[in-house]
Amino acid sequence: METKHIDIADFKRDNSFYGEMNLLITIKSFDLKAIRARYLKSKNNKSKRTGSVERRAVTEGGVANLSISKGEITSLNVLAKLPEPRGIDYHNGIIALSSENKVFIIKENKIYTITDPWFSYIHTCKINPFDTSKILVSSSGFDCIFEYDYINNIKTFEWFAWENGFEYGIDPENGEKVFLTRKEEKSLEYKQKGINHLFIKGGKDSFLPTSKRAAFVNSVVYNPNNKEEILATFFHEGAVYSIDRNTANANIVLTGLTNPHGGCMKQDNIMATSTKSGELVIKNEQSQNRYSFKKLEGKDKVLGEFEWIQNSIVIDENIISIDSNRNAFVIFNPKKKLYDIIPFDDNWAVQDLILSKSIDENISLIKELYQ
Repeated sequence: METKHIDIADFKRDNSFYGEMNLLITIKSFDLKAIRARYLKSKNNKSKRTGSVERRAVTEGGVANLSISKGEITSLNVLAKLPEPRGIDYHNGIIALSSENKVFIIKENKIYTITDPWFSYIHTCKINPFDTSKILVSSSGFDCIFEYDYINNIKTFEWFAWENGFEYGIDPENGEKVFLTRKEEKSLEYKQKGINHLFIKGGKDSFLPTSKRAAFVNSVVYNPNNKEEILATFFHEGAVYSIDRNTANANIVLTGLTNPHGGCMKQDNIMATSTKSGELVIKNEQSQNRYSFKKLEGKDKVLGEFEWIQNSIVIDENIISIDSNRNAFVIFNPKKKLYDIIPFDDNWAVQDLILSKSIDENISLIKELYQ
């Protein structure tokens, strides 16, 4: 398979190729500087894994709508403040939004709330395109995936990495394996064999730091071409996996990534952000294109070679990415070889984004979530 490495900085900078964009964004935290400090510190982990090593307080974040036109943000409104909102989705008039350990679904002027003892540090929530009464949730804090019928508040699917081939994390202090389980009998077995492990019961008193997670499943989506398949992005594994809902088997469909986010399928292309290497990777059966952000201007020199491209979405022929280390949205057109950089607040940890042109009628309900 041919792999092309493409520097976005070699494209021409232009602010007229994309027209006005109306976006709804999640802001995980209004204190990006604290997040950066933690991640830079984690470079010293013996496990070599990125992420926190201890419990931290949940921070306040928000949901905002904004408009981009001709190289700048022309309007901006913070609609709600919530504990660490990350995931956001929209499909056929329905909005889904996550907040740390809850998922809110807004449908037909009603707000549904889904909770589960195993919801922790939720990263994505995706409406099922085949059955819009269901929602897919990545509970990144406990390496697991759920689907809920949110209308009836019924769990319809679950998948735990610890029970499907990803049973151990790495201790950041010594680099040794730490086996993970939610089952008491398994914990007793590990104890009898003298195996270093953690027995995690779930619920608000349980905690698993980023660096100790087995896979760190940070994004999950339905495969639009196969309703029985889920695409999941494994942060620690550096890969996108396909998970069969019937067998629970997980198989790699895209690899060679560094701390990836946002794995998805667009037509016949698999796309994911290789976050820490500063690349967006798009692969099909014939080729793989790796679009690099590394040479773009605007990054604080203190960050050195450290890149952090959060999520990316496709809008028509354009791609818009969240560049956390340049505090900006980067819009580029691979065919026309054009790009633009639109800065946002330098202390906002922007996590995800969707087009908001069609959801004005739900803005008032999002405001009701304000905490």
